[in-house]
Amino acid sequence: MLDLIHGRARSRTGYSLIEILTVIAIIAILTAIAIPVYFGQREKAQDAAAKSVVRDAMTAVESVYADTHDFSAVDDSDLHATEPSIAFVDAANAAVAPTADAGENEVDWHGTGVTTYEIGSLSRSGRSFGVTVDKSTGGATKFYVDGTVGGW
Repeated sequence: MLDLIHGRARSRTGYSLIEILTVIAIIAILTAIAIPVYFGQREKAQDAAAKSVVRDAMTAVESVYADTHDFSAVDDSDLHATEPSIAFVDAANAAVAPTADAGENEVDWHGTGVTTYEIGSLSRSGRSFGVTVDKSTGGATKFYVDGTVGGW
């Protein structure tokens, strides 16, 4: 019996062409399924990072506002002292057309008035996220995605 098994094992020297092609086809199908899913998750993570930077910057602006009660009096050095991990760039139209790179922890912001400000950041996926806040109307907030009013 052992001679029969040993003889069979010795006569088989490799894989057939059909077996190899089948394995390659299976790997190709799995790759075709996995790659788009991976890139979709990557873009979601980049967008989440941009939203997070904007939220953290909002907290810093609100903290400085608690001292000054005037968003137009807030400057970059005050914000940097409050939140040193974020690079604040004073720019008009910060919420609807930001240019700051969220991957570098940057946000565009602008104190548009005594009771209003705007913040925005650009995701590495190419989408922009911004917010405008108006304290005179009870803290009304508008969220922007790619320059269009919408929710996050």
